[in-house]
Amino acid sequence: MAGLRITAHQSPERRWPPRDTIIMDRAGLPVDVSGAVWRMNDPMRSKSINWARLPLQDCTALDAIKSYFAHLIKSVSPAAVGNAFYQIGILARMPAFQQAAVTADLIPYLAFSEAREYLGKENQWKLHYGRAMYRWCTQNGHAGFDQGVLDQIEDWRIGGNSKGKAVRSRDPDEGPLTAREVSAIITALRAARLSGSMPLPEQAALALALAFGSNPSQFASMREGDVEPLRSGDEIAAWIISIPRHKKGDALSRSSFRKRKLTGLFGEIIQDLIEWNQSRPAFENDARPLMRKGKLRKRFTMDDQWQAHMSASAYTALLQRAVLRLGITTYGGKPLEVTCRRFRYTLPSRMVANGASQAAVADVLDHSDLQNVPVYWEIHSDIVDHIDAAMTTALAPRAQAFSGIIRSETEAVRGDDEASRRFVADRETNRVEVIGNCGEFRFCGITAPYACYTCVKFQAWMDGPHEEVLDQLQRAREERANLGLHPKMIGIEDELIDAVKDTIARIAVKRADEDSTNV
Repeated sequence: MAGLRITAHQSPERRWPPRDTIIMDRAGLPVDVSGAVWRMNDPMRSKSINWARLPLQDCTALDAIKSYFAHLIKSVSPAAVGNAFYQIGILARMPAFQQAAVTADLIPYLAFSEAREYLGKENQWKLHYGRAMYRWCTQNGHAGFDQGVLDQIEDWRIGGNSKGKAVRSRDPDEGPLTAREVSAIITALRAARLSGSMPLPEQAALALALAFGSNPSQFASMREGDVEPLRSGDEIAAWIISIPRHKKGDALSRSSFRKRKLTGLFGEIIQDLIEWNQSRPAFENDARPLMRKGKLRKRFTMDDQWQAHMSASAYTALLQRAVLRLGITTYGGKPLEVTCRRFRYTLPSRMVANGASQAAVADVLDHSDLQNVPVYWEIHSDIVDHIDAAMTTALAPRAQAFSGIIRSETEAVRGDDEASRRFVADRETNRVEVIGNCGEFRFCGITAPYACYTCVKFQAWMDGPHEEVLDQLQRAREERANLGLHPKMIGIEDELIDAVKDTIARIAVKRADEDSTNV
């Protein structure tokens, strides 16, 4: 539908800038809308609208869109405002929209048709933003917006964005982590914690992501007071974690919380982080963030209590740095790529594999309904991967899951202590052979010898019978498969199989290096 040309004597009245260039957002905080960049009040993200990025010259259409965004700032979150600005920018770039804006015509139906063709079927949902803007501008009498065009686009069935695509397809770069990838991360995290090779903030970023699967902005807005230890006598039995709720219509961060319980390794890491934080100097007006910055954030628009908080993007970078440090790789040998969203997908996937209900999954994800959770039931039967006996593991961390490989007992940390030896027994031949030494100076309580392969204190003998250990584990796995057991039971020792394979592979590399040196 062609727009009606507005001639010179019909020039519309300009309605921007408004008389008051300081508006209050939905949290009651001021936003300056007088310049080319509008900076919004988001404590966890740097959110702003840069009008130089919108390809519109000074015109009535731009006036209308600015008025619409002033309205949005007063009624929705900064994140929602930023998202709307990006999506509406797609519509504003369409040739028909550009032509109408330059000539002060009505924005035509053709602009939406062009945008729909440009976006394709999969991304048409983005036109919801442009339609909402056109509706508001029409209803508020802005020049260039026509009721007839609005009636046409209101009849469109645009649909919603595709939900669960990364989960459903098990995308190796964006979908949920497999059970073996999670196992490799936790094993490597334990090893790094024992060896002291990973900073506490990185440990904590991993622990929170693995335990709760929340969004980075939620973790970044947490404070030390959100962690409450539950004591049993003089010991801490568990921790109650108050996680700030986001995307629930709250105007302010930290307006409401969801309490979660944390135990074991992850709880110990968070407790250690708090104690470490408290040994560091506090900033003025410091609200004691859990994930704290080393320096105050610059160009900050909110009050001082947020300046020591890590931003959401910094938290994600910290998480990615932690996984990179652990040396976890994919089956193809590439470094494992992670985001908070991947961990968020992973948690319900693991819950479903363990028989959780839809209501339980929705509760963990803090969803108000069940519409987004059924996708996890579509893929749960494939969560456990099949392991081929000849497959060389690529998931085991290359950053040494244990202390090292030694040629003889004289190189062992406790080489003079026969009690440090670890043995494997072959029931068919009634032989007992040494596989390595333990470098721990106290009883650890793990099940030797198999669990030794995942321990940071284990020192494997180069000439030890590791192939026999691998063969025993694989034969036991095959027997469980032949019995028709559940995949979770079949793969219960897959982590050990990976660790033994990694030991064998690194022994071969070390032997080859020594042989080449001796040539």
